[in-house]
Amino acid sequence: MKKSRSHKRSISIVFLALVIAIAIIALLQRDEKADTREGPYQVVRVVDGDTIILMRKGKEERVRLLRVNTPESVHPDKKQNTPMGVEASDFTKERLSEKEVMLEFEGEERDRYDRLLAYVFAGDENFCVTLVKEGFSPYYTAYGFSEEYDAEFRQAEREARDAQLGIWSTPESTQKYLRLKSKWGQKRSADE
Repeated sequence: MKKSRSHKRSISIVFLALVIAIAIIALLQRDEKADTREGPYQVVRVVDGDTIILMRKGKEERVRLLRVNTPESVHPDKKQNTPMGVEASDFTKERLSEKEVMLEFEGEERDRYDRLLAYVFAGDENFCVTLVKEGFSPYYTAYGFSEEYDAEFRQAEREARDAQLGIWSTPESTQKYLRLKSKWGQKRSADE
């Protein structure tokens, strides 16, 4: 009888130690990821829903947000600009104008237009994922899938589509973005 209680106690202690070890590893990995972020940087101006200008290393830098592609609002060809693009731009202005943000890079640091390519964090919030979750952008994978945040982007898009937010608010708009995703080479999920 004593042996059985002792054995159960030993198993409980080992289990508790394992849970604590896993929690410590998870916290260290989270802190390690936060250490890969750069900044904080002051947002000087919001260009549109997916592009901002900030001060970095003493100069203004244009940043193209990764894995999002909001509708146009300031395109030189005015026919390309849409009311949803203006809404996306206004949302980004409301959330990021004159705020401090952190940048996280994945892959190439700059595009062919010399813009920085980064995830933008406002506090702990990955603003790129927020744009998708609010229905202002699909999960944009024309240049590859997110290595770090793929699951979050997929979940955010699923939630926006289910709630019929923004670009997912009408059957016509939904079909348009599903066609674009197909054109971008995105794989459709099982629920599409």
